[in-house]
Amino acid sequence: MKTAFIAGGNSGMGKAAATALAKKGFRVIIHGRDTNKTRDAADEIKKASGNNVEYIVADISTIQGMKTLADAVRQKTDTINTMVLSTGVILPNHVVTPDGLEAGFVIQYLSRFALTHLLMPELKKGNARIVHVGAPTMGSAKIYFDDLALKNNFSMMKALGQEMLANHLFVQEFAKRNPGNEVVMNILHVGIAKTGIMRNSNFLLRGMVNLFGRSPEALSKNTVYLASDDSANYSGYFLKKPGAPNVKEKVQHDSSVAERLWEKSMELIKPIL
Repeated sequence: MKTAFIAGGNSGMGKAAATALAKKGFRVIIHGRDTNKTRDAADEIKKASGNNVEYIVADISTIQGMKTLADAVRQKTDTINTMVLSTGVILPNHVVTPDGLEAGFVIQYLSRFALTHLLMPELKKGNARIVHVGAPTMGSAKIYFDDLALKNNFSMMKALGQEMLANHLFVQEFAKRNPGNEVVMNILHVGIAKTGIMRNSNFLLRGMVNLFGRSPEALSKNTVYLASDDSANYSGYFLKKPGAPNVKEKVQHDSSVAERLWEKSMELIKPIL
């Protein structure tokens, strides 16, 4: 039985992917921050799929919490065949973590970077597919290397732009550093999904999502494809059209920026490696 680990798997797109993979026969391990919500999600997925579903509770808004989660995953399995990275948050206000970083950057990007490195032995053993649940990059997005925490000039859109660009750069650099298909990594555009990610945003944005959004289950096709289809044995691509796995493009941003972000990220997570 193959094992799938879904970070951020207790709700939204992560939960939808976990349910679909459990129905396909995967042993599923989901992660969430809230104990009751994560336990209930595991029970719901198990009931819907009739398959084995386990859960881990950890707060990945801190660097130490990322290690706690990775350690807990290793206690449950020594092999990961699929890892879906679905951690995400949209914060209209500036929140700085105990590590001095912007919370969105930590939750939506750095935790994904850290988990990939911490769990690499298990991922390699499982010839794993790593799947980023994401979105397109914004035209004005950049990495603020001199102020990653955006302490000097925060805006929600600036933060979102940096976080999503960081994930695309991560996918690009990972594919470069890991040629072949021993472990592959790709990112997909999920579309407008009716999930709780917009719960902290203003009424207008929440209203737009409720009006135009679709259910996570309806938008999970690309995630499940990258996570489980035998033909998805490539790395470094962006599936840019929700529900259309064949519509993809190679992630190609400034290679020097991608390399610089990788090195900076390694510096940030060095205490837990």
